[in-house]
Amino acid sequence: MSTLHALSQAAPAAHLALSALQGELARLQMLASQPEQATLRDSLTQLASLCQRVEHTLANGVHSLARAGDGLQGLLDLLQHAEDKPMPAHRLAGLLTPLQQQVVHASADIGQLL
Repeated sequence: MSTLHALSQAAPAAHLALSALQGELARLQMLASQPEQATLRDSLTQLASLCQRVEHTLANGVHSLARAGDGLQGLLDLLQHAEDKPMPAHRLAGLLTPLQQQVVHASADIGQLL
């Protein structure tokens, strides 16, 4: 599955924006294929690479946040089934810490795009 496809399911607005950007970039690359536009090719190649990095960063961030959300849902299910049994705070913190770290890392990665 392409990263753009994964992004389209999780963040439709970002997918639309990236799709439009890629469409315009492809159009510019086609125009730059003319011999008189040779000076634009390097810039367009760099722009295409940047667009791809943004796409991958967003898709990876969305994927990480979705995994963290699944983990939180699993933890909520566990807590719901064990509501009559006390859970020490350190055990709960141990279950929440990796999920919190996933959210922090995904947010930092996506935040670097801004």
